[in-house]
Amino acid sequence: MDDPAPLRAPRIRRAGIPDDAVLVVRGDDLDPGTSRDQAESFLRRFPDWGRYGISAYFARDEAEVDDLASDQLERFPVIAVFERAVLVKAGFEVVATFRTPHVTVAFSGELERHLLALAGLQRRMVENPYHEHEPDRSGGDNP
Repeated sequence: MDDPAPLRAPRIRRAGIPDDAVLVVRGDDLDPGTSRDQAESFLRRFPDWGRYGISAYFARDEAEVDDLASDQLERFPVIAVFERAVLVKAGFEVVATFRTPHVTVAFSGELERHLLALAGLQRRMVENPYHEHEPDRSGGDNP
């Protein structure tokens, strides 16, 4: 049997983002190169879609932000919480992709300009209380 053709566009859910999902949450390691690498990798993986993409999750309220911090984003020491309307007003698409509550913050055009715009958007940076520090290889633990 032949291998199935690779996906050339992301899986977009039939059920869109709920109207009351007003927040977009993503792990943020504060390194602009990380967003660039993810956006370029997304475009290479899904060339037929023709957009850059950055992974995030939707949330309706602070309880859902907390759930995401403890489950999906525990590897990040800091998370960024954007208002969905701020992203859309700045020209980004927030698309329901893959499994709920995953979304892709999508854009096309000049990569660097969009990354600078994203970095400059109003957002709330939250220390992730569920992040566990990696043990120090010298025998101690990182604080």
